[in-house]
Amino acid sequence: MADDTTPLPKRRQLRERTRKLYTDDFTYGDEEIEGKRTFQLDEKIECARYDLKNFAGLFREMTGPELNLAYLQKHGLTIPLLFRDSVGLGLRVPSSNFSVNDVRTCVGSKRILEVMDVDTQKNEEMTMKDWQKYYEDSEKERLLNVISLEFSHTKLENYVQSPTIVRQIDWVDTVWPRHLIEAQTESTNVLGDMMYPKVKLYCLMSVKGCYTDYHVDFGGTSVWYHILRGKKIFWLIPPTEKNLDLYQEWVLSGKQSDVFFGDMVDRCGRICLEAGMTLFIPTGWIHAVYTPEDSLVFGGNFLHSFGIEKQLKVAQVEEHTKVPQKFRYPFFTEMLWYVLERYVHVLLGRSHLDIPENQRQHITPSIQTHQHLTQFELHGLKSIVMYLHSLPSTKKNVPELIRDPVALIHDVRGLVEQHRHDNPDAAVTGRPILPAPPPLTIAERERLKLPKKHFPKIPKSEAKAPMPRRRRTRCKRCEACTRQDCGECVYCQDMVKFGGSGRAKQTCITRQCLRPMLPVTAACKVCQLDGWGQQPAPLMGKPIPGTPSNLMECSICYDIVHPECVGVDIKQMVISEDVPNSWECPSCLQSGRNLDHKPRQAKARIRKVSVSSAASSAPTTDSERATTPSKRARPEPTETWNEREPAEGDQRSALRTQLAAQLTGSSNKSLKRPHAVVRPVQIPLVQRSEHNGQSLAYDRTVLLAIFKYLSSKDLAICARVCRTWARYSIDPSLWRHMDMTRAHLTASHLTGIVRRQPESLCLDWTNIAKKQLAWLLARLPQLRHLSLQGCALASVCALGTCTCPPLISLDLSYITKFCDARLREILDPPTDSRPGLIDKTSRLKHLKSLSLAGSDVSDVALRYIAQHLPHLENLDLSSCGRITDAGVAQIAAPSTQAIVNLVSLNLSDCRLLTETTLEYLTRCKALKRLDLRHTTHVSTQSVIKFAARSIHNLHVTDVKLVEEKKVAKSGIKRA
Repeated sequence: MADDTTPLPKRRQLRERTRKLYTDDFTYGDEEIEGKRTFQLDEKIECARYDLKNFAGLFREMTGPELNLAYLQKHGLTIPLLFRDSVGLGLRVPSSNFSVNDVRTCVGSKRILEVMDVDTQKNEEMTMKDWQKYYEDSEKERLLNVISLEFSHTKLENYVQSPTIVRQIDWVDTVWPRHLIEAQTESTNVLGDMMYPKVKLYCLMSVKGCYTDYHVDFGGTSVWYHILRGKKIFWLIPPTEKNLDLYQEWVLSGKQSDVFFGDMVDRCGRICLEAGMTLFIPTGWIHAVYTPEDSLVFGGNFLHSFGIEKQLKVAQVEEHTKVPQKFRYPFFTEMLWYVLERYVHVLLGRSHLDIPENQRQHITPSIQTHQHLTQFELHGLKSIVMYLHSLPSTKKNVPELIRDPVALIHDVRGLVEQHRHDNPDAAVTGRPILPAPPPLTIAERERLKLPKKHFPKIPKSEAKAPMPRRRRTRCKRCEACTRQDCGECVYCQDMVKFGGSGRAKQTCITRQCLRPMLPVTAACKVCQLDGWGQQPAPLMGKPIPGTPSNLMECSICYDIVHPECVGVDIKQMVISEDVPNSWECPSCLQSGRNLDHKPRQAKARIRKVSVSSAASSAPTTDSERATTPSKRARPEPTETWNEREPAEGDQRSALRTQLAAQLTGSSNKSLKRPHAVVRPVQIPLVQRSEHNGQSLAYDRTVLLAIFKYLSSKDLAICARVCRTWARYSIDPSLWRHMDMTRAHLTASHLTGIVRRQPESLCLDWTNIAKKQLAWLLARLPQLRHLSLQGCALASVCALGTCTCPPLISLDLSYITKFCDARLREILDPPTDSRPGLIDKTSRLKHLKSLSLAGSDVSDVALRYIAQHLPHLENLDLSSCGRITDAGVAQIAAPSTQAIVNLVSLNLSDCRLLTETTLEYLTRCKALKRLDLRHTTHVSTQSVIKFAARSIHNLHVTDVKLVEEKKVAKSGIKRA
């Protein structure tokens, strides 16, 4: 990096070395050039075929108390369950006035969201702040949807609790080692920082019109889904073997935008959910979702013991369809190992986990008498063993905490043999086989030395003279301030335990204010005045001001000042968007204390954990293996607590590294992203025009309004400015029509065409080949107008494939040797096929305009046109010397649609036509324009009579100018 002290020639060399031209080669990837769906979604919403009254057993309506563990032990979770209200479910959600702004306050304005583009069903990233602006904007340019915001370890998890039955059977709660869950500190879902499958709590925010295409939830997880605000429409398809095979073919076909999967199956039901309803979707159910109005939804995914076989089946489908690892259930294979270990631990009393004793006590069960297993569990354990056995050695992913996987498999086989005669009725006890451990209290967390959430702290050596931090007060307006105590969290339990004494100082977790305010008695450190420019007075008897305080509290050093007292311009302040009256003061900014700096820690010795080679996972280095704290050497008396804490932190880091390695080990795709992107030099602030705090130079609406007046050459120049301009310069709205006439096409030309997604494409007199045109048409699903004048005859054959888009206009003029047989090839149903293709009719049946000028077609071709093109309005047959009256009779036959739709017909230079043609054309009631130039056997008098019988202002064109006056009197226009 060059600085101001670098010599000028050297700086120029560095700039030349790092300069990057932002062409369109990287603006869109191959996965981002798919077009919009071609089926009508409104039709699927209203279609009576999907009414649930036509299908029995697609869902069951229940009440909260009816869904308990005994029900699952008897019936399993096999069909969707609908609950009109949440009474008896044990579900806790915010009240209906909870908004997207409250979500932003809880998860943070800078939280990165995975946002799905509804039109392309592809993901992109957006901050929570930008998402709120989009959600609340009344004029939206495109439809975006948030369906993957997992909010565990954020403030929002204090206000949402999954249903009781979910907490009783979720493998994350009952199987995964508790100390790993408690060691999780990151609130985001970055795979490298994940210590357990973090999929328990999701917030879904959708605007009106959003649609999520058919899918199966990752890993075969079941889902609970509560509508807080708005509405949702679900299409549900049962996970039969036939349906899953069809779904797999449909996904692999790559043409989901062309085919509505519900049309491919025998049973598909539609259900509408309104605010307050809750839906449980079982394992493997294929479903699509539509949002008829803006909605806010809470939900969660969970694996359980009552659908193991189907969960493994879905995992195999994900493997066959090459689902990227980031979209699968995290640590799926590791979870299966822990399930086996947990059942062996509970039912046989033998543990295979290598974990500390002080952490083991929270998951150690009490050995009881013989417990009967349900058929779901017994067959599921067998399926897990078979599934793990079928995996290659590099994908078995044996957790480091399992000492001997071979001995574990041996114990599982003995367990299955011991329980193979269990009575299914005796297994319906209403008590879980795998009890969930109780949540750890604050005292237990301190005793186990589990990590706390890390916040930026000021090193003591850099701290200023500390100013006492003022405790903030409740805003009394947010959701948390207006609700009652939950009575379940550790603070509520402590309140009951100590009887409301001073030992229970913390308030209920669910009532922690979302936007705490500075107290009205707070004063500026410089001028000693309060937030309204007055002397601070005792709160007693002082009215609460109606305007907000102008004091600012530093989020780092907690100094409270007026910005003007420290000489700061309000426009240049770094203000917190989540906490009112909070900022980063100039002193902390200048000294760099605002940066989240983590000091480098000394590495502790890592002990190797041997795993049997017969079932080992991918090999890891010594530094990647987990360390077991219980086996760590006893510290010497000289070891201090400061040295011990870095060692424990490094152990957790090593375990996290090992989990991440196992998570990514079975994927052939890299999940890493570049740490930095080379960008152009930033424009100085003094040279930038701004609007509402944002630079207009990067505003999409402004740039597109300007770019639409530029030529193709100018747009190419603009694309080299920066990546943002490069992306905007190939926006499809600027390239609705592309003209490549007489161009020598190369691979770069074809790539550029696909990335711009035109609706009208002209390839006249180009060198395009059949394979090139087929590749192009398969990637332009929204193409509607295509011109191939003068192209090679072989290239036209690509129009007869199943990948051809539904064209409206097609020009095949002046193609050498284009005859009846070639026309029949492209108008007949395609000979090839693809998975998921239902419509077997001609792909060109939607044509409204067809030009065959100068071709070798005859009357036979007109019969093909009449049969296959019912919507044809404009037909150009000029210079087709083999056309006769018999061919025109084919078009104007009473059984064809041409007599209703045909508007324009060009028969110029068809010298075999006679006046009989006009008799046939009298049946075409919609005909408004007829070109009969150079038709020597058609007299002007016949044309006059024909025009007189027309009910439209018929425009007839011929070359008999001597009859102009007579024709004009008859109302016939000449050209």
